[in-house]
Amino acid sequence: MNNKIRILIADDDPIIREGLAELLSLQAGIEVVATAANGSEALNIINSTPIDLALLDVDMPVIDGIETARRIGRGYPHTTIVMLTAFEHEESLGQSIATGVKGFLTKDIPVPQLAELLKRAHAGETVMSPKPLSVLTSSYRQTHLDQEKYRDFIDVINALPERKREVFDLLIQAKTNRTIAKEVYLSEGTVRVYVSDILEQTGCASRAELVAKAFKSGIG
Repeated sequence: MNNKIRILIADDDPIIREGLAELLSLQAGIEVVATAANGSEALNIINSTPIDLALLDVDMPVIDGIETARRIGRGYPHTTIVMLTAFEHEESLGQSIATGVKGFLTKDIPVPQLAELLKRAHAGETVMSPKPLSVLTSSYRQTHLDQEKYRDFIDVINALPERKREVFDLLIQAKTNRTIAKEVYLSEGTVRVYVSDILEQTGCASRAELVAKAFKSGIG
């Protein structure tokens, strides 16, 4: 019985793709069953070949790694997805995590270590290389600090009565009083009063300041 993890490698660089396939195939418990030069090829392969884990480069032509991960996640939810990247664009980390990938690894990682991390990802663990992990940790800390900084603001918003909260939610979408009134079935006069109350309670001098605070606090 073959207990090896069946892996698909997708990378547009043929040297990296084929070299990695060869080296990973030498690792215990791993079988590279296919390679692809772009996301479209990867999706075609996974449509016809049983794959346990897809190792995807973020930057690929035709269909990039993030969109490929998204489509694999929708169509093949039991396939583990791990991103392998040079990590030139930090925003790709958040985008990848949003697709439900189990790992975000950088291409400088030694193959034996990569193999072990792929096994851990396939077993259900989320795996990260040091640099992406550092970015993620810093982002979490900053979010936590922002929430503490705006704790009073957050408390005020969370304590708003239901109708005022509805107005607030539409207000920070930059909608006019007239539009808000139509959407929540209130008069424009009532909406004006609610907006004025919200600004006063939050200590904001303008709608713009309210919107800025809302998004900086994470409540927007």
